[in-house]
Amino acid sequence: MKFSLLSLAFLVPLAAAHFRLDYPEARGENEDQMPNFPCGGFSQSSKRTQLPLSGSIPVALTMNHIQTATQVLLALGNDPGDNFNITLVPTFRVSGLGSFCLPHVALDKSRLGTSLTDGMNGTIQVQTSGDPTGGLYSCADVQFFSNATYHEPSSCKNNTNIAATSFSGAAAQRNANESTSEGQPQGGSKGGSTTSMGGAAPLQTAAWGVLGAAIAGSIVVL
Repeated sequence: MKFSLLSLAFLVPLAAAHFRLDYPEARGENEDQMPNFPCGGFSQSSKRTQLPLSGSIPVALTMNHIQTATQVLLALGNDPGDNFNITLVPTFRVSGLGSFCLPHVALDKSRLGTSLTDGMNGTIQVQTSGDPTGGLYSCADVQFFSNATYHEPSSCKNNTNIAATSFSGAAAQRNANESTSEGQPQGGSKGGSTTSMGGAAPLQTAAWGVLGAAIAGSIVVL
């Protein structure tokens, strides 16, 4: 009986934590505030992660729900508020618990809609489907520099039980905070379709688009 109670006590924090943004460094972590848009209720941080002006960046997460619709957004500026109008990674599903990383999220002009300049500030927001509805949010404040180089942190890894599944059609266009983990609208009507990806297999469907470039061939399985 003691073992069973201890096991339950261990599992409760995992469920409560929703997800964690490990890299770039998050503004803060408070599972009770995570449903608050934007940024889980956290104000802008004075500490910014330095990132390169071009190429790609890693985004590392810890997932604590079995299935989650996930999306990575960017807002440029010193204090962008809720203006997360750049989609770095369109909505997709993460299945499994623990470490999950997108090692190469591209920063090309075609995706950003503008050119980054030396010293420019920005904020990355990861948003996921809620528990059970709405969204969950975590933000990292960043600064782009011409002399910064790509850095893959130790947190950028993928557990063996982690899998990513692309969404296509309406499901790929839908924001994660409006989506179920199956890619359907949270209201319940069906829309869109999915294309599966497991383990380290590359994903090269046309519908996956820029997300394929972020994941294909680059997931490192522990």
